[in-house]
Amino acid sequence: MADSVAEYLERLPPDQAAALVALRQRIHDLLPGLTEKISYQVPTFLYQGRGLVCVSAAKAHCSLHLMSPPLAERLSAAGKVPGLKGVTLQFQPDKPISNDLLVRILNERAVEVQALGPLKSKPKA
Repeated sequence: MADSVAEYLERLPPDQAAALVALRQRIHDLLPGLTEKISYQVPTFLYQGRGLVCVSAAKAHCSLHLMSPPLAERLSAAGKVPGLKGVTLQFQPDKPISNDLLVRILNERAVEVQALGPLKSKPKA
């Protein structure tokens, strides 16, 4: 299990590592100020302290995890989204997610996270 996003990416085959590094950069370029951590053993992007999307690699593909069943339903209703399986968008390393689709996903997830309001502080023991 990786302790950091960099360590996770370093452990991948070169083609998947390159695809996820490029996707990671695109995500940061489109939505500056995100933080990252390993959550559920995969790189997770945080927006306002909450999970926005995750990325991962499997044996036969890379994935962008939407973390939102409602968003997945809206994408499905809007038309065919290649690679959408449940709340995960699967893609091949040599066929990245289109910029239009990535922008839509990030914008809609940001709105969903903002609607949750500020994080509550944990009570001190």
